[in-house]
Amino acid sequence: MSRAAVLLALVACGGASPPIPAPAGPVTPTKIEIDPAAHLPTQAEDIVFGDHVPGTLVKPGKPGKFPGIVLFQGSGPTDRDWNSPLITTRNGSGKLLAEALASHGAVVVRFDKAGVGANTTKLEGQTIDLYVTEARAALAYLRARPEVDPAHVFIAGHSEGGLHAIRTADVEGKALAGVLLLSTTGRTLRDIVLAQITTQIERAAPGQAEALVAPFRTAMDDFIAGKTIDPKAATPIPGLQQLLASLTAPGSATVARGLLVADPLAGIAKITVPIFIYNGEKDVQVDPTIDPPLLANAAKANPDVTVFLAPEADHVLKHETQSLDELRANLAALEVSYNSPDRGLDEATVAAIVGWLAKH
Repeated sequence: MSRAAVLLALVACGGASPPIPAPAGPVTPTKIEIDPAAHLPTQAEDIVFGDHVPGTLVKPGKPGKFPGIVLFQGSGPTDRDWNSPLITTRNGSGKLLAEALASHGAVVVRFDKAGVGANTTKLEGQTIDLYVTEARAALAYLRARPEVDPAHVFIAGHSEGGLHAIRTADVEGKALAGVLLLSTTGRTLRDIVLAQITTQIERAAPGQAEALVAPFRTAMDDFIAGKTIDPKAATPIPGLQQLLASLTAPGSATVARGLLVADPLAGIAKITVPIFIYNGEKDVQVDPTIDPPLLANAAKANPDVTVFLAPEADHVLKHETQSLDELRANLAALEVSYNSPDRGLDEATVAAIVGWLAKH
């Protein structure tokens, strides 16, 4: 059996969790400012940045040379800590993960992406290449840090951030030590949105999903094709009207079109450095039975691909004891419990990530 086949066979589906390596000790967080123009040798001429890319660096509280990791957050106005103003509660999983990895001997950078939090970069007129440039600037910043081993720098993307990690890896090539895809979809954002909407409507109104989704699908495809659409004419459902309105807003329409059609499978097929594909089995946003296999199969030419499914982790890497059916049946209450600040990261998840990094 090839090494790729061996690694792809190591999928945890309820078995014993790997032990968490002993922490390196306390961590030191520091606010930073990343200047893409200063940290990249070249910069796309059609990308216009704000004053800087604001972020946070977390490192072990002892001297030494450590691997470096850039964390890229998920979709919408999600900030460096993985909190969103659209959600009343704050899950903070990005902050928790960065500090957990630093406590085990890594230097971690997370940042506010364009148009989010303290990042003043405007999305109007930009493309999704903007996110790749920001990620590459963060990687270059890490490599220049005296406490970072530049030969062991990784990028980790969560949810939509996994797409940006894949696209960044395509440009970075062998300069990266590896790529971590956390709760990342193997389908286009268009297909994920339509699948999620169809499932939710079918649960609420059995037998009516296709009739209600069809005009929304047409409107979305018209938008992707560059046409002007009227959200209120496309669907009678207020939530879907709001979604279409946010996608088609003039300030972000170009970026939104790129996000909807970007293909993660075409991108991951070109990655030649080690890949870690992760999903929680309690994830109601990215299907653990669909997306990890899609990503792994697309990356089958890569000799070092590891797939890990955490039996009791949700989309934001937190420990979850409810069943997937219970979570799906109670979506209305999920926002509160899902992002409750008193919930911690799933230990099996942290162990798997730390263990994989230690081997690479």
